[in-house]
Amino acid sequence: MPQIPHMIETWQMVRPWGKDKETVVEGKFEKVSLSVPELGAGEVLVEIAGCGVCHTDLGYFFDGVPTVNKPPLTLGHEISGTVVAAGEGAGGWVGREVIIPAVMPCRKCYICKTGRGNRCLN
Repeated sequence: MPQIPHMIETWQMVRPWGKDKETVVEGKFEKVSLSVPELGAGEVLVEIAGCGVCHTDLGYFFDGVPTVNKPPLTLGHEISGTVVAAGEGAGGWVGREVIIPAVMPCRKCYICKTGRGNRCLN
């Protein structure tokens, strides 16, 4: 069983590439340590084994594609790994290998209920 970390080590995009009329601003990544959040009911902590970086991520960094949240951001999705900790009601997941989809709709909001879960903001 993997050990539960106290910190999450990640690379975050702190500034995407950009340009104005005369200047090119180079994109930038920084390695950061984030505190592991307290897990709520039904939540799990996954130790990442692999993560995809796709055309959308490259678009955020190189082409000015807007993101829902402003940088700093950890890019990548289509994650696989092992559940190492669980909040209340999710203990049966500890030790399981999982795949985390790019979009996880809430299935409760108006957008989800109208069949557009791929656009869920929750």
